[in-house]
Amino acid sequence: MKPHNFTRHDHWGIVTDIPPEEVSPDRWTGGSNVQFQEQASRRCGGYEKFADPLLPGGPLFALNVIFGAVTYWIYCSDTGVFITDGSLHWDITPPAGLLPVKAGDWTGTILNGIAVINNGRNAPMYWDFNTANPVQTLPGWPPGATCRAIRSFKYHLFALGIFDGGTDKPDTLWWSAGAEPGAIPQEWTPSPSNDAGDMVLADAPGVIVDGMSLRDTFIVYKDFSTYALTYVAGQYVYTQRKLFLTTGLQAKNCIAEINGQHWVFTGTDVIKHDGQNAVSVVQDKVKQQLVGSINPDKTGMCCVTQRTKNNQFWVAIPETGNDHLTKAYVIHTLTGDVGIRELPGVDFIARGIVNIRAGDISWDGDTTPIAWDADTGMWDQQNYSPTEDSILWCDATDAALWSVDTSGSADGQPIYAYLERQSLPTNDNILRAFVTRVIPRLDGQQGEVIQIRTGGQAFFGQPITWSEPQDFTIGESVACDFQTEGRLISVRFEASTMRQWILHSYTLEIVDLGLF
Repeated sequence: MKPHNFTRHDHWGIVTDIPPEEVSPDRWTGGSNVQFQEQASRRCGGYEKFADPLLPGGPLFALNVIFGAVTYWIYCSDTGVFITDGSLHWDITPPAGLLPVKAGDWTGTILNGIAVINNGRNAPMYWDFNTANPVQTLPGWPPGATCRAIRSFKYHLFALGIFDGGTDKPDTLWWSAGAEPGAIPQEWTPSPSNDAGDMVLADAPGVIVDGMSLRDTFIVYKDFSTYALTYVAGQYVYTQRKLFLTTGLQAKNCIAEINGQHWVFTGTDVIKHDGQNAVSVVQDKVKQQLVGSINPDKTGMCCVTQRTKNNQFWVAIPETGNDHLTKAYVIHTLTGDVGIRELPGVDFIARGIVNIRAGDISWDGDTTPIAWDADTGMWDQQNYSPTEDSILWCDATDAALWSVDTSGSADGQPIYAYLERQSLPTNDNILRAFVTRVIPRLDGQQGEVIQIRTGGQAFFGQPITWSEPQDFTIGESVACDFQTEGRLISVRFEASTMRQWILHSYTLEIVDLGLF
C-alpha cells in the first residue's frame, strides 16, 4: 500500500451542469452561501435591517440618489413612493395616488443627479430633492401615456416600450429633448426647436424590455434581440443598428455595465459583450441549473447587480415554487468562478451607498443581540465604505431594507453554508483509495466548528457512501481522521455559524489499495 497526499486549492467555483465524475479536480460540484474571491472559498456575509422601521407599504424597489453631502434611498411599494436618509423617512407619493404594480415593474435612473422612476402603469416621475414635495410627472410627458422602462443616456431620457393613449406600442421608444445641465428634460414631443424623437424597432420579434448605456452607445434589449443606438445629432439625433438577432433580455433590471462591457441575463444564458462580441460566462458551469430552476410565473422578478470592490456580478432569481427572489448566483468577473447565495425571499436587489449618515457606535450604544465573540459590529468608527458598492435587498413581505454584508449573521441568526466536491478521481479512477485524514486550511472565528465528511464510491454513477461528520474547530483542530474507501472520493464542508469562515485549501491523506 502506497500512501500519498491529494491537495486541492479551493478557489475555482461551483460546477453543477456536468456530471461530477467529469468535473475537473480543481472545482466544486455543489455549495450554498459561498462565494469565491482572493483565491479562497468564503462563506457569504450576513445581513441586517437598514433604516428600520420603514413607512408602511413594503419595498419592491429602491434607488440611491445623492444630494450634496446627503445620500437618500427612494423605496417604492405597490402603490407608494418613500424616501429615507437612513434614519428619517418621508412619504413622497403623489397626492392622487398610484395605480398598483407588482415586483419587477419598477425601474429607475439618474440624469443630472436627479432621480427618475417608472413602473409601467403610471406616468414616469422625478423627485426634486425637497422632502416636503411628492414625486412629479416628468415635464412635457404626453397625457395618458406610459412606458415599460425609463433610462438615461447623454442628456436625454429614454422611454422604452410605449403605451400611448390606449394603443400598445411595444416596439417603440421615445427620447426626450436634451436637458440643461443640472435639470430634468422639459419636452417629449418632437419639434423643430428641440431634439426629442422616437424610433420603432419592429424588424425583430419580441417587445422592448430595457436598455442601458455602453460607453458611447445606448443598447436597447428586446425579448430576443438587441440593438445599438448611436447619437448623431442633426435631423435624426439617433441612429440604430442590430447588434444581436437571437439574444435579448429576461426582464427589466437584468443588465449591468462592468469594465466597459454589459453583463446580461438573457433568460437562457448569462453573457458579457462589448457592443460587438458576446460570450457566455456560465456555460459548462451553472447555466442549466440557473435557467431551469426559475419559477416560470415570476420571470419578471429576475434582476442583476454588481459589486466592484469584490469583482462580483449577481444574478437573482425566484426559484420554482417561490414568489420572491430566493437565490443569487455570484460570478467573479475576473476569474469566472460561480458561487451561490441563498436569499431570504426578497423582491429586488439595489446597489448604492449604505449608512453614509450613520454615526459612530459607542461602547454602551451597541445593542446587537448576539454573543460578544460573534459580534461583527464596530465601535467608534463608521460601518460603511463611501462608494456606490453597498447592497440593499428590498423585502416587501417583512417591510425591510436589508443591508448586505454589514453583519456576519442573518438578522441575528446563524447562516448555514456548505461546499461539496463529489466523485473526485484521486487515482485516475483505477486504483482504490483509502482516505485516512482531511487537513483543511480554514480561517475564521476561533472556536467556530466546521463539520467535515468524506464519501466513497467504487465506480461512476454508483451511490456515494458518506462517513459520519467530524468536527473541525477553527484555531484548535489540525485535521479530521476518516476511514473512507473508493475509487472516487467525495468531501464536504458545512456549518451553521454567526461569522464568516474561509477555506483556502484542503489535503486528503490517502493510502492506495490497489486494483481490487
